[in-house]
Amino acid sequence: MLNRFLIALILLAGLGCEGTPNDFIVFKKDKTIPVITITNAGLRPAAEDLCDLFEQAAGFRPKITENPGKDDAVIVLSLMDNDGDDQGIFRIHHEKNKLRIEALDIEKLFYANSYFFEKYAGVRALSVAAPKEKITEIRVPNAVDYRFAPSFEYREPYFPDNFKEQFRRRNMTQTLDEEWGLWGHNISKVVPYREEMFARVNGEVMEDQYCFSSPELEKALVTYVKSHLKESPKQDKYMVMPNDNNIVCHCDRCKAAGNSEGNASPAVFALLNKLAKQFPETKFFGTAYITTANAPGFKLEPNTGVMVSTIDFPKGVVLADSERKGGIEKVLTGWKEVTDKIYIWDYAVNFDNYFGFYPTVDISQKNLQFYKGRGVTGVFMHGSEERYAAFGGLKCYLYARLFQDLDANIKRDAHDYLTRKYPVTGGALFNYYTKAEQLAMESPKKLVIYGGVAQAQKKYLDESGFVAFYDNFIKQADSTDAAEKKALQPMLLAFTFQRLEMMRAGGLKTGGYGTINENMTAKVKPEVWQLLERLKTLKAATGINTYNEVGNNLDKYLKDWEQITAKEYKNLYFGKTVQVLSELDDDYPDARVLNEGAIGFTEYYNHWIIASQ
Repeated sequence: MLNRFLIALILLAGLGCEGTPNDFIVFKKDKTIPVITITNAGLRPAAEDLCDLFEQAAGFRPKITENPGKDDAVIVLSLMDNDGDDQGIFRIHHEKNKLRIEALDIEKLFYANSYFFEKYAGVRALSVAAPKEKITEIRVPNAVDYRFAPSFEYREPYFPDNFKEQFRRRNMTQTLDEEWGLWGHNISKVVPYREEMFARVNGEVMEDQYCFSSPELEKALVTYVKSHLKESPKQDKYMVMPNDNNIVCHCDRCKAAGNSEGNASPAVFALLNKLAKQFPETKFFGTAYITTANAPGFKLEPNTGVMVSTIDFPKGVVLADSERKGGIEKVLTGWKEVTDKIYIWDYAVNFDNYFGFYPTVDISQKNLQFYKGRGVTGVFMHGSEERYAAFGGLKCYLYARLFQDLDANIKRDAHDYLTRKYPVTGGALFNYYTKAEQLAMESPKKLVIYGGVAQAQKKYLDESGFVAFYDNFIKQADSTDAAEKKALQPMLLAFTFQRLEMMRAGGLKTGGYGTINENMTAKVKPEVWQLLERLKTLKAATGINTYNEVGNNLDKYLKDWEQITAKEYKNLYFGKTVQVLSELDDDYPDARVLNEGAIGFTEYYNHWIIASQ
């Protein structure tokens, strides 16, 4: 009996070395090398992509063949023969000596390849860089049948990385250029500009807005859509929205449609329904924004939806815990009653300062879960567009992860991204970034998507220890190899800009750019010159000049600093009492900027007072 027990232990130990006997071994170094087959020639690019991933992760390139051997481990790439509504967008399943990876189309097959390596080989962030150590084995459970459906049907993180085809394929994201035939306030770019299409208010023609009951406008849009679908059939989404103002047409047709004071939704969505009926295979979207904020009182066509702007929702806070929760739920519920296609247009940066950190990805995960639970089916996350933003690459990657899986471990994903992209300094970047995210999550204070550095300082920036981090990180970056040093330059530029902004906002107070003596003479601190020189050097090295949405650039920013650093200056108002006789504006209530001794730039977020009266 004892001998049998020992034999059993030995057998179990052997199984422990080789893994469970119920696994199908796809790859084992020096023992099992897979081959790849495809079910039609058009899938060859996806097969080459899978070979690229094997080469990147395991150090070898499988053979693509039509005639695998009977003992080969075979990976078959194919397209699914169903519409995916209940089956997911791709499937990974095992049968005998074959592992099948199939998807609804070739683009989704590219992502299925990446997902296969993540799920069964434990290799994440392949879109960033190859793993430090090559894998030696890939195994899947026998008879596995895994089907994947992303959290949202539309997934776009609007950052520079998402413009790269390889990023989109690895992370299963979409882009405006590929999917939309019409987007935003752009009707005037695609239809002729004619008076018959303009809004009427009290009988007066309003050239700044459209009449959405106009037969001429409908005919022009039909002509455009028909023509554009022939030229670009993949661009099957069209957004029709009013111009960016408060004008609502009150002509007889629009009033009959249901338009009222401030509400253009009835006429706009009636037009969208007409277009949707004429093009049943095409998707049409309106927006919940300004005059179309409220849902119309009728059902939308199955191929008609809405893009809900979150511009008026509080930023930088968890919506489920905010005082606005009920109102936001009411908005989404109203749209849910008329359509199953609800996308949101959300925001991921401070558009007045792309170099600010705006650490709200953790908060966004909670909010995206909130939206998903209330019927949202797609997300356009508005980032820095084609321009560089601090941590922009990381944010793009993390948002892509969340759009796939709202329960993604984004802290782990952030660590993978930063340590793989920056082998020496990634750990320090991760520690600072996650601390800033944690502080932002814990603070009840709101952020804005247009503003200076003050709100960031109140919410997370000062407590995050950025000044100490920056000084240490500069030294650490100097000790890296040439490749990492070059990769870090854009981030160092953003950090240096942020450091200067904190000093500029501080003025002549502690932590500011200068001091003032008893003669009321202000003197700039020597470190300001060092920071400005570093910013100039990094601007030249990276070619990055623009730092916000409207195109303000570092050339002008540095020139503004010259008025402060050119010489010592006297301020005769410093410390004097200032009495304000008129009522101050809500956004500029602090009259102390008039006697604090600091100089304002042409950009007015720091050291300006603006009075409407």
